Amino acid sequence: MNIIETQRHPLKFYATIAFGFLFLFALGSFMIFIGLEGVPNEQAEIKRIIMSIFGCIIFLLAIWMVHTYWKNSPKIIIDGNNLKIGKETFRLNNIKDVILTGKIPFRFIINFPMEGTVILFNDGSDKILFDDMYSNSFQVKSFLEQVIIKKQEYKLYEPKKVKSAQLRFENIEMFKGNQFTSLRGISLWGLIIVFTFMLIIKGINLKLEAVIFFCLFGTFWFVLNSWSMHYFGLTKDFLIIRNHNFIWKEIIYKYSDIKEVVFESQGKQPNSMRVITNDFRKKLYPAGVLMDKTWLEMKKKLEVKGVKVRNECIYE
Repeated sequence: MNIIETQRHPLKFYATIAFGFLFLFALGSFMIFIGLEGVPNEQAEIKRIIMSIFGCIIFLLAIWMVHTYWKNSPKIIIDGNNLKIGKETFRLNNIKDVILTGKIPFRFIINFPMEGTVILFNDGSDKILFDDMYSNSFQVKSFLEQVIIKKQEYKLYEPKKVKSAQLRFENIEMFKGNQFTSLRGISLWGLIIVFTFMLIIKGINLKLEAVIFFCLFGTFWFVLNSWSMHYFGLTKDFLIIRNHNFIWKEIIYKYSDIKEVVFESQGKQPNSMRVITNDFRKKLYPAGVLMDKTWLEMKKKLEVKGVKVRNECIYE
């Protein structure tokens, strides 16, 4: 009987592969199509060859991307005594150690860091599992911690949700920033103001299609940038996450339910807080309006309250 069987993540695995493959395939086809256009002559023939070669390279890149993602997300099955990763089966008593959290390079064209797990075996070999490839990677981590590290019987941990009413008499110290003086806030509201001004001034002369475009793009722009505008509050016992524009959003963590907090930045995304709970569920909260000194001040306060903080993006 299987205790745990992983499922690949519908968005971070399947949707990423589908979008990446289709984009690269379309780009490769476009380059070959451009190369085949034009009047046949010596110069056009060179262009045709070069564009066709680059188009084929992009086709291969699309196939390589699918292969890389599939290779780095083998199906994992855990039963009472064995750990099966892809086609390989390992005895649980042959596991020497496990590194449960931390960034591991994901190799595709360039290496980019991704949260993962490293399983070390007695024979010196290891296996790397990338968290985002699976929708239930937290179960694998929780099992490995309880059974391999702590030598306990595996039990699924479910932290209790904290309700807003519990904050009624709490003194909250906010780490907020000002969206209207930040680059992200200025770009958000500046574009929306321009769109609104155009609709007011030229509303009568604008076609319905243009009005719909402005409204849809303005909504997309608002949601996209607002997602990066989280801010945080600390009380004696709780970490609070709120959002400048999604004012109804409030997520509360009890410090005792947090395994680790990570300050990180992925690519060109703003600095973010990743909260990893004791059951290894994790959630990312981008906060593009917080200054570096605010992040560092919050780090000190969290550590004083007994929360482990891993700073990966802010110079101390």
